[in-house]
Amino acid sequence: MRIISLTCILFFTVSITVFSQNRPFNGLDMNMGNLYRLSNAESRSISPENFTGEKGKGGMAKPDPNAPRNTANATHASRDLGQGWKV
Repeated sequence: MRIISLTCILFFTVSITVFSQNRPFNGLDMNMGNLYRLSNAESRSISPENFTGEKGKGGMAKPDPNAPRNTANATHASRDLGQGWKV
């Protein structure tokens, strides 16, 4: 009787695991159990240079020629390069 009950528990555990993996994964309910699964989710970055998160519109800021140059430190030196430069 004990073997039958353990077999039933094992069967239900495996069937629940298989059933949950056959559902489409949307990437929203992330946890350690489904971290390995791929989703069709797309992400967009919202930044001061790309307010809408539109694809291919990052790094479109143009430097103001009248603005003072960044001479205090070099941590933001690439911000003065403008559009088209890669750092």
